[in-house]
Amino acid sequence: MALRRWFIARYLTADPRALGVGRIVLAVVLLLDLARRARDLETWYTNYGLLPNHTTLWKPPFDYTLSLFFTASLPSEAGFGFLVCGVFYLMLLVGVKTRFAQVTSLLAVLSLHGRCEFVQNGGDAVLSELALWTCFLPMGRRYSIDAVRAARANGERWRERANTPVVSLGALVVILQLTVIYLFNALQKTGWTWREGAVVHYMLYQACNDTALAVLVRDHFTPLHSKILTYTAWAIEGTLPVLILSPLFMRWTRRGAVLLVVALHLGFATFLNLGIFVPAMIAYTPYLLVPADWDVLERVVDRWDAEALLAKARAPLRRAFEWLVAHAAAPASDASAGASLFARRELGEGVLAVFAACATSQVLVENNTVTHFDPTWQPRWMHAAASYVQAFQGWAMYAPDPPTSDLDIVVDAITRDGRHVDPFNEAASPANRHPGKRIPPRLGQDVFFFAYVLRLPWTPDYYQAFQEWILNYPRRTGRAEDTVVSFEAFLVEQDSPPPGEHTPKNLRSRTLVKYP
Repeated sequence: MALRRWFIARYLTADPRALGVGRIVLAVVLLLDLARRARDLETWYTNYGLLPNHTTLWKPPFDYTLSLFFTASLPSEAGFGFLVCGVFYLMLLVGVKTRFAQVTSLLAVLSLHGRCEFVQNGGDAVLSELALWTCFLPMGRRYSIDAVRAARANGERWRERANTPVVSLGALVVILQLTVIYLFNALQKTGWTWREGAVVHYMLYQACNDTALAVLVRDHFTPLHSKILTYTAWAIEGTLPVLILSPLFMRWTRRGAVLLVVALHLGFATFLNLGIFVPAMIAYTPYLLVPADWDVLERVVDRWDAEALLAKARAPLRRAFEWLVAHAAAPASDASAGASLFARRELGEGVLAVFAACATSQVLVENNTVTHFDPTWQPRWMHAAASYVQAFQGWAMYAPDPPTSDLDIVVDAITRDGRHVDPFNEAASPANRHPGKRIPPRLGQDVFFFAYVLRLPWTPDYYQAFQEWILNYPRRTGRAEDTVVSFEAFLVEQDSPPPGEHTPKNLRSRTLVKYP
């Protein structure tokens, strides 16, 4: 019994303040993800783009896909869907009808990601999984409009003190998810580039997703610099699972884990454009802090009188706040809910346990170079359930080795008036609109175009949609003279320079699509 209480206290218990801050951080990351997708909404979410419905539904990247955006074909329809997603995310941010907002935000992120899984990366999976696992936790007990209304209903100040610990399987699953990500990323880095410390060097020669700073400094990087940073990143990934799960000195090991997570991913962001991956990973850190840490942080925050600050705010802001408080659904307390709350909680924990079991099977299947698990043993329903909620668990970032070559798609299109244009790079690489059959030092592509370039050459089923998108060039420019009469699309590749050198080698190309 004592061991059971010890285990529950350390691994199955979450502080409501951690859940409240975690909810706010998750909502901010979801809004960032929505904004970056809205920038190229027509390209990725309509039938005028590179991934039209008739192509992705005919040949979906995964066997089981869920997305309400498959009902949208036009930019206006997809735009309306984005607006609805934004409303759900804002509700989650401020904690209005938080339970409803958690479920609808999960459905929103699954729909957004599921519509264009062809260009999905690890960051998308990390974010959807955080939304999934936290959906089973009471995220609105602190720092929310719901909590303020509940406090006022009880005659308390709106800075409520509902710090009763939350005991839930969800608290453990969130921590285990973070642990699994780092554990298998570290274990599967077995290639020669990791052993020789050359990974950072090769990462700096990826024109598709290098940052401007990476291009600026890479010619000054020596093999020693690369070794130091490579081994440091590898060591951090290998150390984090121990720090996160350590039952001893938990306050200090968790603090160390938070610092290392933030430092590691800010380091990634310095040199690589990884999309939502960096903020999504950092969004897990609030769940690592223990109650003593939140006590310290709350004493710091208490130096500001939040009610006094609200009183000084502009009248529209005060009225909006009071309207939300008046119309929010206050969360039911344990005492008022009685047996019905207990039944709902038990049902939620049971559903969570099923999804966690499905995710565990995915861990075994997708990392079988480490687990040696035979994929044929996985029940089909488990694979389907994990795929529908996008609980993908293949964690092998730059493993066993990073790419040691670079590539891009180049289009030579001839317009009706005889000009040569490159519709693809005009959209994907605005700074290098017409690179020709070469790869510039930096393409400046976002992660969606980067993933598309990596996958399209080996997915002929998507060539027709690519051709239709190229021929739709005058629709995007609004000029009839841009009508494309012929084009040829090439895959251009080159070998990255070995450590100690700075000039790429072996430039080559091959035709992907030719029209007519």
